[in-house]
Amino acid sequence: MRPTIVLLSPLADHQSIVTRLQQVGVYSEGLILDLLDRGECSFGVDVSGDVLGEFDAEEADEVRNRIGEFRVILLEYSRVSCVRDLLGEVLQGMSGLLDTNYGELLEYEEVLARFRREPLWDWCSTVAE
Repeated sequence: MRPTIVLLSPLADHQSIVTRLQQVGVYSEGLILDLLDRGECSFGVDVSGDVLGEFDAEEADEVRNRIGEFRVILLEYSRVSCVRDLLGEVLQGMSGLLDTNYGELLEYEEVLARFRREPLWDWCSTVAE
């Protein structure tokens, strides 16, 4: 399985992000994961919310305390450079949290600002430092 991140969005922004994901490349529905193809980059997308079952009660409460009621989107990606470009397009102007699956819950704006400051930033390698 490829690496994944989880987008946790307030109810007001969730559907807008789903719509943006469906419009930024060739999007097709799949049996388990939907597929988003953007040239050299492809992504698995799960908007079912099933991934929320992997969050313990404390994690879900932390998210609710920070952003209110929310929905989730699981994104499977091959390279951080691919997901960086995708997030720059779909998260602009949206609010929510990105779960890096490396122990961090980062606000969308913080992630986008970090990409602007450090274009090669990679949350996967940051953990090893």
